[in-house]
Amino acid sequence: MLREQLEQLARIKEPEARSKLIRTLVGEYARSEDHEPTEMERELFSRIVLSVFDQLDRAARYELVVRLAKTDRIIPDLADRLAQEDYELSEPVIECSPMISQNGLMQIAKNGGNDKRKSTAKRPDLSEEMTDTMIARASRDVVHELLHNMAAPFSVRGTLALLIFANTEADVLAGIARRALEDEEFLQTQMDILETNCPLIPPPLKKALETGELQRLAKTIEERHDGSIDLDGITYSRHEASIQIANGELSFDAILRTLFEEGRLDAAIWLISRKINLADEVVSDTLKSDADGAIMRLMLQTGIHEKTYRDFLKARCAWLDRSTRSIPELVMRYKSELKKPHQNPGQPPSQSLLKAVT
Repeated sequence: MLREQLEQLARIKEPEARSKLIRTLVGEYARSEDHEPTEMERELFSRIVLSVFDQLDRAARYELVVRLAKTDRIIPDLADRLAQEDYELSEPVIECSPMISQNGLMQIAKNGGNDKRKSTAKRPDLSEEMTDTMIARASRDVVHELLHNMAAPFSVRGTLALLIFANTEADVLAGIARRALEDEEFLQTQMDILETNCPLIPPPLKKALETGELQRLAKTIEERHDGSIDLDGITYSRHEASIQIANGELSFDAILRTLFEEGRLDAAIWLISRKINLADEVVSDTLKSDADGAIMRLMLQTGIHEKTYRDFLKARCAWLDRSTRSIPELVMRYKSELKKPHQNPGQPPSQSLLKAVT
């Protein structure tokens, strides 16, 4: 019976008639609990729907979503296509469909609107890469959904980005505290970072971790919205907007540029030292020195972009109260050196660099 209806659908050319038959067919297909569709039927149904999808009216598309969004009776290609619809139609698919592909979810994490990202953040099958992407690109409320989703994993980079947020966003700080109270693995990650003396950890969180007062921290922090920025109808904090504008991705460059803009040179030194496997003191002494060549060679080891290097030089001048007149020339030298083959980022720099600042 199902195959006959599918064959009939394939023969119909009029959009209105196709939409009407689709609605009828979807209803029967979804209600046939006594008959689990075969792989062939699932594939045939989905492919035919996809072939006429652009000709279906909104009612037919709505019927597809309502009846099949939470089932496994469609193939990933159709689930991904439904997820591309406007949020009113796509929400059940994005949040609940077991058939939407990981690639489809990643596209939403990268390019979807705020509402779609919020629905994605609630899913139980997120990867660290998706979580990282949404932290970097999404607004504050999406970050909260991720912190509330106990199935959402956080990479080390993602956790560091959360800590950067928490330094300027009291409500994110509270969310981290609440997550640490409920998630032992997340708490252990915070404790591990604390043991490294990471300067990214906000002082209130540092104290709460050391004294076991996370519950008190989570309850007493009040949400603040100082410096909010409206972009396309979405309110971002100053820090969220800076990451969005900087790169749109959770990258070493993006994190560094944010720290430079915030004047957090201590935190930047901590990150740089771990990127190139040098002691914090060595990196700090190098950046404070007058050895422009040694500074450039050190930063080349990080692999940062020339624009990030320029931001670094500006932040360094402000940090040390020095003139910015030489920055254009230094950036040109750095850009020229970038084009030459260098040691892989993350590898210990040569002894010549160390001697240059000792």
